[in-house]
Amino acid sequence: MDKKSILYLSHCGSSIGGGEQQLAYLVANIDREDYQSLVVCPDDGVFAEHLRHLNIPTVILNLPPWRKAKSLIARYNAAQKLVSLAKTHKVQLAHTSDSWFNPYLWYLSKRLKIATVSHVRNLLTPTQVRKYKFDRMDSIIAISEQSKIPLVEAGIDTRKIDVILNCVDLSVFRPTPVTAPSAEYVVGIVGRIEPFKRQKVFVEIAAKVAAQCKKVRFHIIGAALDTPEHRTYEQKVRQLVTKYQLQEIVHFAGHRTDMPNAMRELDLLVTLSAGSVIAEAMAAGKPVIGTPIGSTTDMIVHGTTGYVIPLESIDEIVNQIIELANNPTRSLSMGQRARKYAETTFGVETYVQEVQDIYEKLLSIG
Repeated sequence: MDKKSILYLSHCGSSIGGGEQQLAYLVANIDREDYQSLVVCPDDGVFAEHLRHLNIPTVILNLPPWRKAKSLIARYNAAQKLVSLAKTHKVQLAHTSDSWFNPYLWYLSKRLKIATVSHVRNLLTPTQVRKYKFDRMDSIIAISEQSKIPLVEAGIDTRKIDVILNCVDLSVFRPTPVTAPSAEYVVGIVGRIEPFKRQKVFVEIAAKVAAQCKKVRFHIIGAALDTPEHRTYEQKVRQLVTKYQLQEIVHFAGHRTDMPNAMRELDLLVTLSAGSVIAEAMAAGKPVIGTPIGSTTDMIVHGTTGYVIPLESIDEIVNQIIELANNPTRSLSMGQRARKYAETTFGVETYVQEVQDIYEKLLSIG
């Protein structure tokens, strides 16, 4: 029996963020006896090399923004190359991990009559849903109930939408046995240094905690992209650390390629956005404090594996950090419950099977 050929469009090839890691989990663990994956990255680099290391066929093809007038000719040329690539590999289904590439999938579908799947990892507005041709997709995967809402509000048929939470490799992200509580309590935030991740707010929280509890240390794990906007934001974060005189307790860890170890170094994860870092921290046996945005409320069991606290309630976040820092036994217990929950909820096998079920349904329709 011939393998079913699936074309994936990746958001990035030069770095690995949450979306790229989720795509890697999928293509590395999909049933390779039944499916043949082909990943298209817009640029080359760390993620593309990671895919090659996994023996996943990977092609570099820049896909210019579809809606910008200045990209009209380049967009058409890229779309034609994509069609040619899909023909060569006899692609039967196309799946984008970046919903901004939906128009390219729509173009492929028109030319080749193949099924399309769009993965929604961002919080959209109904206007964006309409702009980016979600109504032309055959299937839509949302990573949270919250990210499903604007799709429904924009009139997308709910039968097209599945909610599948992010996953984590439970064999890699594992708790470290703890023999005795440490004298320090380490709180981390993980992700690219950028406005959406809100590291500046994290520093504000650190300043408030430091004024009341001297044992807490803070890790900012991640680096800024090499763009003016992101470099400027990182500079502002560092200036804020200096302003509050937190240089001794706030550690800029930079980009880490050993995230399981980075998670094990923490006692608590704080996320002020959302994403797969929640699953990673819980799998590593760490409690998580998050805000009710994106997939956070779907992933954290409030009061059991962590806390979901509104972003405007910074003092409540501060108080919760201090409470856990002063009660390490409670923090460890919450982390143990987080690991157990991760084992039943965030496994890669479950995630891949749910996606494969969608593929099978679409391909059986033809």
